[in-house]
Amino acid sequence: MNPFPIDAYAYANRLRWVHPAEKILFALVTVAICLVSGSPAVCLPALALSTLVVTRLAGIPPRAFWHFLRLPFGFIVVGVLTLAIVGLPAEGAGEIVGLPVGRWRIGVTAESLAQAGRVLSVSLASVGATLFLALTTPMVDIADQLRRWHVPALFVELMLLVYRFIFVLLETAQAMHLAQESRLGYTTWRRRLRSVGLLASNLYLRANARATALFTALSARGYTGELRVLQTQPAWSRRHLASIALADGLLLLLALTVHFGGAP
Repeated sequence: MNPFPIDAYAYANRLRWVHPAEKILFALVTVAICLVSGSPAVCLPALALSTLVVTRLAGIPPRAFWHFLRLPFGFIVVGVLTLAIVGLPAEGAGEIVGLPVGRWRIGVTAESLAQAGRVLSVSLASVGATLFLALTTPMVDIADQLRRWHVPALFVELMLLVYRFIFVLLETAQAMHLAQESRLGYTTWRRRLRSVGLLASNLYLRANARATALFTALSARGYTGELRVLQTQPAWSRRHLASIALADGLLLLLALTVHFGGAP
């Protein structure tokens, strides 16, 4: 089983051979429009657009897209709840729901609910656009584009090494979990807690040993601080650029309409 299936989708989707700069451009412009507008009326269509591109054009199953979206969605919801639930003034102005807690009173106001909605929509739209890039573009293609854009080589190499060591960490965790399951380490609740504790306490040590061995192997093969792989550079597509301009242009037009129209 692939411990990190996002990389498998990046190599096996229908947009794999689209020029990576086109996909980076679409993701960056979409995220920028969402961050600047900060309006659910703009961010929700942007999220729907990213979902449509990932599931329809790239051919990635909606269930898989939700699988990758649900974890950041949980973190976002937890953060949004702290914005929606605030301390209320004594007179209860603007209160929708209130609850006394000792000497204080907490609850939800119209202003806090609107702020939470804006943060939720902007965050989800940004994550959706970022997932589009991650699910359709392999990391080596992104790194190659960063080199072409003269991003410092140290930053690119650190990014690639961290990405590869994430695989080492996940593969080590999967192997340890499989070994524990084969020894009936998860049959009871008590054994499950003990197995999880042992896995957590030994995971870093084992993964660090594997990472050190990997770095030693790279150094023995002439690694000088830069990993190079063979790259097939796709051609730019006028049709794709026109589609990106149309989609993001409509989002920008919607953002301007919302801004000057006074909509939330």
